[in-house]
Amino acid sequence: MKIKTRHVLLLVVVLLVLHFFYKPNTAVVEVNNYTHKAENAESYTHVYTTETVNDKRVGNVATKAKAQPKAAPVQQNSCELVHDPEELEYAQSELSQLNDNLDFTAEQFDIGPYTSVNLITPNVNDDYHKTLRIRLFEAYEKYQNLFGLYPDKPILMNLVVLPNNYYDDYVSRFGALPSNNAGIYFGKNNTALVRFDPADPQSSLRVAIHEAMHVINFNLIGSTSSWLNEGIAEVFENTLIYKTNRTIAIPTYRVRRTYMEFRSLIDSEALWEQQSYRSDLYANANNWLAFFIQHKQGRRVLKAIVQAEAKNPCNTLENEVILNALSTYFIDYEQAYLVWLKASQQVEGEFIPVY
Repeated sequence: MKIKTRHVLLLVVVLLVLHFFYKPNTAVVEVNNYTHKAENAESYTHVYTTETVNDKRVGNVATKAKAQPKAAPVQQNSCELVHDPEELEYAQSELSQLNDNLDFTAEQFDIGPYTSVNLITPNVNDDYHKTLRIRLFEAYEKYQNLFGLYPDKPILMNLVVLPNNYYDDYVSRFGALPSNNAGIYFGKNNTALVRFDPADPQSSLRVAIHEAMHVINFNLIGSTSSWLNEGIAEVFENTLIYKTNRTIAIPTYRVRRTYMEFRSLIDSEALWEQQSYRSDLYANANNWLAFFIQHKQGRRVLKAIVQAEAKNPCNTLENEVILNALSTYFIDYEQAYLVWLKASQQVEGEFIPVY
């Protein structure tokens, strides 16, 4: 068959156009109008894949690739979400004094890709340290499975459980005033201190996981609103403490507190500093996060919200962006939440399995 010259020229033009415009490995992360673009994904530490809700795009979920830890300096953002190298060194020096103290067990181990924990606990019994170690593994694994977030640089978390006299001393050493709080996280040196309660060791274990989740949120998400930061910590603190086929649960007494609409919860940032509101805010943050995690659509939207937050560690998403994402991809979320809340309030027993 004779091929005309103009056909050959046309084919050449088409091939040139395809070569010029086609760019492989390009991904877009989108939650409504909140958009991020990653070109040539092979040069990134994560691979992006698209998830949908009701056949609509919510956002691309970052899945773990074979990333190499970056050798870049600790400071990575222009905001205050950085660890101070001098403070990190100071913390290691101060905490090393406990390593040879026979009253404590000190151990450093990995709980995930590029995530290590320097765990120090009092020698109260043979199981306390081991139990906390197991719960850390479980909580971090579930966190990564739910949110698809993985570090792209090494993280060393100091998680230290201390009796009263040691606790107040180390809180002061790290620059805070001793108080009646059960735990505190210092972002500048990536250290979480937990007050050990000899009358209720289980409570101290929950507080330790709670504070550990704040460390993880800080390092993987960055700046977060209180409802999200505390909600995640509240849900994950109850890990492996009950006899069900799941590994995360929430206390039934939390779902029986005052009901708060989701819009009111995310608009409540200024109220978190007022003691009179905090119990209800913690309970509602706990309940809304547990509900989203239990519900298929809610879990997907929550995952997209968390990943969008992580894209800009220095700022938080605007409330309207979050509400628009929910209204678009989980239209009946308020009604579904009320159904879930009513059913949860009728559960007999101490805990409600979540995940």
